[in-house]
Amino acid sequence: MTQFAILNYLIVIVFGLLIGSFLNVIILRFDDLKTIFNVRSHCPKCERELTWYELIPFFSYVALWGKCRTCKKDISIQYPLVEVGTALIFALLFWKFSFTLEFAVYLIISSILIIIFVYDILHQMVADILVWICLGIWVIWLILDYFFIDHSTVIILNSLYGGLILGGLLALLVVVSREKWMGTGDISLGLLLGLIVSYPNVLVLIFAAFIIGSIVGLILLALKRKKMKDQIAFAPFLITGMWLALFMGDILITWYFNQLL
Repeated sequence: MTQFAILNYLIVIVFGLLIGSFLNVIILRFDDLKTIFNVRSHCPKCERELTWYELIPFFSYVALWGKCRTCKKDISIQYPLVEVGTALIFALLFWKFSFTLEFAVYLIISSILIIIFVYDILHQMVADILVWICLGIWVIWLILDYFFIDHSTVIILNSLYGGLILGGLLALLVVVSREKWMGTGDISLGLLLGLIVSYPNVLVLIFAAFIIGSIVGLILLALKRKKMKDQIAFAPFLITGMWLALFMGDILITWYFNQLL
């Protein structure tokens, strides 16, 4: 890797940390977004306004040993996890797409998906408005891609197949279980994620989401953090499966079919 490439990755990672910090603000204030602009960042425990050097993504958390400088109460681990996770996703997107228009589209959609991911964990609810915003962005991207870049109907058709397969599967599970296994919000999210990864990579998404979800569910049961009748947020598993399919789908599918030959 050249020094120029390393510099580009560093720029993307720092940008990811900054965006991750902003996403944390949106997640925590999603139910009252106007406070993003008229309420200064503060400690949720003692309500002291934070100084600029307490707001440096990830590094402030490490420097403060995960505790508020004034009240010494623990700072939520959510902050550094979202910041580092966003930086990692941004770096992987840059690895796959480099500095292209497609890279920008996936940056925007992935940022919104991170909000959906964490919000569902915190509130057991898929933020439908964010899903529809992503759907709008993806439709616009497909139109731009068709008319100005690839001029290929195959890309559009494979995207539609992916959306119908995953959205249809989740709709079937919702109907059969009468919303006991998952909620209706997962259907629109599944449609979106299927559209993004397209066919056949949607098969990797489905496999990964259900396997990871099962493993996490068993771990939570073993640790007695959940009971059999408790619901577990499924959006994070779907979104994780989407990223795995996006970054490794082609490799995994090729490997699988090679095993069959």
